[in-house]
Amino acid sequence: MKKNLTKVMAMGMVLTMLGTATAFAEEATLISATESTSIETIMAEAQEAAFISQSGKVVSVEASATEGVQLVTIDNEQGGLRFAVDSNTIVVNREDGAYLKAADLTEGMEVAVVYDAFSPMGMSMPPYLGKVTAVVANADAGFFTVGHFDNDLTDMKNMLKLNISENTDIQNLQGAKIRLTAEDVKGQDALVFYDITTRSIPAQTTPSFVLLLTNADAEEKEDRSVEGTDTAEGTEAAETTEAKEAVLVPLRETAEANGYTVKWQGKTKPILLEKEGTSMEITVGSDTYVVEGDMAMQAALKAELKDGVMYVSSEIFA
Repeated sequence: MKKNLTKVMAMGMVLTMLGTATAFAEEATLISATESTSIETIMAEAQEAAFISQSGKVVSVEASATEGVQLVTIDNEQGGLRFAVDSNTIVVNREDGAYLKAADLTEGMEVAVVYDAFSPMGMSMPPYLGKVTAVVANADAGFFTVGHFDNDLTDMKNMLKLNISENTDIQNLQGAKIRLTAEDVKGQDALVFYDITTRSIPAQTTPSFVLLLTNADAEEKEDRSVEGTDTAEGTEAAETTEAKEAVLVPLRETAEANGYTVKWQGKTKPILLEKEGTSMEITVGSDTYVVEGDMAMQAALKAELKDGVMYVSSEIFA
């Protein structure tokens, strides 16, 4: 009798553990956009992922002095976030996967901001992030995740496996000039919309929408393969092209044309540029300029003083 009772108790414990593990897998995968994420979790994700996201409620949308640029502020338990959105920013609706415009972001809307994990972020409150990779509008309308998916279409945390179907809408940052398939998702970082998952580890789902967060589309990858250009060579070529495209432009004239006021602070201090809600500090002889007082950015060319005129790298105002 005791042996039978022991077996029953042991079996009960095993079933309880299996049930808990299954429930945990489902709960860990099905994360609502409205649930908060601790700052420690965000920092940990940044160390192991190329892209991360923050969710929050839009508290203000302000028109920037630069035409077509909106400055959006969201509020969340991490202190909120402030970022810039323009006509080139990917804004996608979680409700139906449709693309929206920056003007469609309104106060009170729940959004998720997707950005490079190594993006410089100001220490102001809320922190200023600059331009972001993508914005999910109405983020509380369903489930989504941001992660890196391997050749089995499983994310790096082994929490979610994608089963791509013919109905899955796969897009990239270039607007998907060609039809993309499951093969294009393999080995890529992506924003994924999904609804129902299996009760397994990893949980499996058929996503409704996948946005590849890489900068190169399939055509560009094919061109590099034909030319025999490896990743390092491709990166070096891109950097060289960027440096060639940048030119020195007169600081005051260009800044004022872009809506900035220019303040000379003395020979030993940087020149201060200000416009609605933003500021930049530029130092002669340096290729580093500071945004929002504490966010160091790298310019393609060093600032130079020629015949009493300050010149800076053109992409600063791009």
